[in-house]
Amino acid sequence: MIFTLGVLVVFLKGCTNENINSNKIAVLTVEYFSGDPLNDLYVELLDEEGKEIDSTISLDKGEAEFYNLQPNETYTVKVGSPDNFTTGMYLTEKKFTYTSSTQSILVQTYAVNHNKGFGVPVILQNPELPNGCEITTLTAVLNYYGAETSKLEMDQNYLPKQSFEYKMKKKYGPNPNQAYGGEPSNLETGTYVFAEPIVKAANNFITERKLDLQAKNISGRTIKEITNYIRQGIPVITWVTLDLSPPKVKGGWIIEETGEYHQMYQNLHTMVLLSVGDTTVEVMDPRKGIITLDKGAFFNSYEALGEQAVVVY
Repeated sequence: MIFTLGVLVVFLKGCTNENINSNKIAVLTVEYFSGDPLNDLYVELLDEEGKEIDSTISLDKGEAEFYNLQPNETYTVKVGSPDNFTTGMYLTEKKFTYTSSTQSILVQTYAVNHNKGFGVPVILQNPELPNGCEITTLTAVLNYYGAETSKLEMDQNYLPKQSFEYKMKKKYGPNPNQAYGGEPSNLETGTYVFAEPIVKAANNFITERKLDLQAKNISGRTIKEITNYIRQGIPVITWVTLDLSPPKVKGGWIIEETGEYHQMYQNLHTMVLLSVGDTTVEVMDPRKGIITLDKGAFFNSYEALGEQAVVVY
């Protein structure tokens, strides 16, 4: 039986006064990183054969109760938003074996209300990585999913990088779609990288740590599609400019593999998108922390920089 937390709903469905209080369990749903209780979510409990378990009531503060469980049987609890259940994407599932002494089970989930920013930790790029906003935002998102790593580990061990070279007084460097030019730790010579190398860094880390995650390049997605990721509890690493002003270019380098000249952005930046409201968005800015920005200006900047974005889920 699927029901929404936070709304008082009674399901009698075969329950009697005699068994209504027997072999019950409370399912407690909390946000993964912060541990805050979550309501307005759907919860489903299934037995080993995939049959739905009857529920009698849903409670607020992220708690739901199920009854008539069988001792020593394994159950699966599923938690998510309506979008999660519809698409199957980031539907939180947890298995447990019920015993008569089991009174509750805690389910940590990333499915949250998209109008309320979720608990991506604040990680600031400075002072160690003054030009490392991309790898810093990725580190924050990985930490959000419980992965233990630091911005310096991600920079030193996983970020694809390539040094600049000078030939006949001309500067040669990498394609930002393939590698970071220079070093994020260098304020003077560090540059930037686009979405694909961040996906590569994330997936190499995930594979090495054997985590049940994956990173995906979602560049080119519309505002509606980006918002849908947020609705499913998935933070979005987004390329914008420092102050959401128009992109500024000055100087650059020749891409060594192709001979093409790449004009360098002077105000490129990345932020983690946390919530999308009617007129504002909330982000984790690796220079400032959690801040609120104008929605129109944010997405205009996203579009002006080529709609670059990455998710981990």
